[in-house]
Amino acid sequence: MPERDPIDRLKRGVYFGLALAGTFSLVIGYVVLTHPTRENELLLVYAALLVVVAFAVAVGAPTRWVERFALAITALFFLVMTWLNLHGIGHGAGVWPPLLWGGLVYLLAYVLFPPKQAYAFAWRYYVVLLLGGLVALQLGRAHGPLRGEQINDTLQILLSNLGYLWVSRVLVAFGLRAEADRAQARQMQKLVDTDALTGCLSRRRFLEEAEALLQSGRTGSLILFDLDNFKQINDTYGHPTGDRVLMRSVQRTLHNLREEDRLGRLGGEEFAVLLPGVGLEEALQLAERLRRALEAPSDDGPPATASFGVVETGWLNSTSELLARADRALYRAKHAGKNRVAAAQG
Repeated sequence: MPERDPIDRLKRGVYFGLALAGTFSLVIGYVVLTHPTRENELLLVYAALLVVVAFAVAVGAPTRWVERFALAITALFFLVMTWLNLHGIGHGAGVWPPLLWGGLVYLLAYVLFPPKQAYAFAWRYYVVLLLGGLVALQLGRAHGPLRGEQINDTLQILLSNLGYLWVSRVLVAFGLRAEADRAQARQMQKLVDTDALTGCLSRRRFLEEAEALLQSGRTGSLILFDLDNFKQINDTYGHPTGDRVLMRSVQRTLHNLREEDRLGRLGGEEFAVLLPGVGLEEALQLAERLRRALEAPSDDGPPATASFGVVETGWLNSTSELLARADRALYRAKHAGKNRVAAAQG
């Protein structure tokens, strides 16, 4: 089984602890009742369901399933208990201790749903609780107008839930702010990691990937290629056409790569392909396929060829040495007539 995310482990630990604590408090609450009624048996029903939650966490059930089940049974339990308590207040009963846990419904909704959905759920839950509770209170009135203690108990229940709702609104605001910050961070990271024109890796990000491959000690190869006579294409057809040639070259290159391969733009019309787990001979064959793919005619601009330098990572220890050896091979391909592949020597 893959190792769980630390946040996921923390959440599961909290759910397990709360389920056990809730079960214990519910059982104690039922045991100490002098004259338990049929309504009080709901305490044991909810306790049994919390045991199911704890068991699900213990056996490794998906966290999402645990959260949804816990929220469903908790919301239903507190709705019914609140209505029954308000009905009982009409007969002179006080606030039932289990309702002290009612705020968990709002917190569970915030944990389970995205911020806006959590707040919408919390509002709907409170409206149902309020309307149903007022009806239950009215039906439970036994002797005329409510006394001061009954009014106080009613307000304590309804206003405490309203307070939980307001607190959940604050949590939602923080959640939305955190979502916006994460989205901005992802966007900034994308700008740093990718080339704005072609969408392939930036030079910095590509070199990080190459360094990681070198440090891992795995076999690998690097293909460095440069579009031939690209300045002439820009001067003759204009930079917009040159940009289209660059994007076309990237698309054709990506079409020939594996999912684990990495393509980066090192600058101008110079690109590099990192090939984890690929030896020199296989890399040379791929470079030849790329060369033929790039020189193929196109309807969206002038043809373009490229020269390639190929090097195996082997015993190399730095990206600067890796690029230097690939660059020397590329230089030989250029001076041998361009539109060809050369392997690093030595």
